[in-house]
Amino acid sequence: MKVFAHRGASGDYPENTMLAFSKALFIGVDGIELDVHKSKDGHLVVIHDEDVQRTFKGKGLIKDYTLEEIKSFMCRKFEFIENEDCKVPTLREVFDLIKSKDVILNIEAKTDLIHYDLEQDLLDLIKEYGIEDKIFMSSFNHKCLDILHSLDNSFKYGALYEYEKDYAPESNVVEHAKKLNTNIYSINLSQELVSKEIVDLAHENNIKVFVYTINKPTAMRKMIEFNVDGVFSDYPDLMNEIIKEY
Repeated sequence: MKVFAHRGASGDYPENTMLAFSKALFIGVDGIELDVHKSKDGHLVVIHDEDVQRTFKGKGLIKDYTLEEIKSFMCRKFEFIENEDCKVPTLREVFDLIKSKDVILNIEAKTDLIHYDLEQDLLDLIKEYGIEDKIFMSSFNHKCLDILHSLDNSFKYGALYEYEKDYAPESNVVEHAKKLNTNIYSINLSQELVSKEIVDLAHENNIKVFVYTINKPTAMRKMIEFNVDGVFSDYPDLMNEIIKEY
């Protein structure tokens, strides 16, 4: 089972920051998951929300700010507010950090609410760094995955699915994923959607199953018992500890 640090070691450090990514590498993980948007002046930046206000001291949409303006926002977590590694990083900065490390980078293209036209930029940057073998891309916007796949079908692509009270994309997410135009490498499921039956069916169809966001020991043990291929956790050190128990 692969352990991905969800937005870095975000249980203890500000999410999607260089500090959180560095701490994840120090802990020892198989992969790091992060989210990518595009600034007003065309830079790929790493932040989860379209709006900056939840995680940084500012407000407004990422797409309306230049990189210089985005870099001026201070971390909202008070104890890290003066830490320069706790500002919004560029994807290029993250690539510089991980390019020589034995780690997978799961890049979630955050185009489900705002389509930034970032697909070609993303592929070009990966190829500039020559880290194609370290990259695994995913999105809730399956049309984004189709675009990425049409531009380069050599990468691994994961279709993200989220459980909602009165909605599921289809009762069987494996069958839904098989109908996508993209050659899907994995389904990335919220923990409410995963079951042993779904995992077994996915494996029968040569599709991997990664599950988010697994933070409690009981859920961690359940994922091991379900034989999922990997988990995204805010506490990757705890996940590693649980795996060692088995």
